[in-house]
Amino acid sequence: MKIAYAAMAWTGLYVASKVSFALDGRLGFTGGPRVSPDSYQAYGPGEVALAQWANAGSGLLIIAVLLLGRLDLSGRWPRRILLTLHWLFTAMAAVGGVGMLGTGLFTDRGGALFGGYCAVWAVLLFLTTRDLHRRPARQRALRAVRG
Repeated sequence: MKIAYAAMAWTGLYVASKVSFALDGRLGFTGGPRVSPDSYQAYGPGEVALAQWANAGSGLLIIAVLLLGRLDLSGRWPRRILLTLHWLFTAMAAVGGVGMLGTGLFTDRGGALFGGYCAVWAVLLFLTTRDLHRRPARQRALRAVRG
């Protein structure tokens, strides 16, 4: 269960980075690949910051879902929805890690640092998801022991 708090803290680093980029009106990621100046031409005034604020919001959503996973929600559907979201976030972080590590290692654009960050994020999210998946069995075992 403590791993979930580590995943939340790790996600908080992503949110902080996105807030910083939004305030500066910059594209990219901390430790991510270099962004060419031409990339900004696809955005109108204020749209870069808005996109980064949306990214920060998505990070806050991930933290909220991870926090909800720590609650003892009864019912099959809330649990299934949470597990689905946990797996989705895990997959997104894993794909980001593979993509960014590949970009960093096989091109001159950089991005390996953010790829490593995403790989750690994916592992933390996976362990949190596995913990959530296994929790009902642990709770039944504890009830059986307590009698």
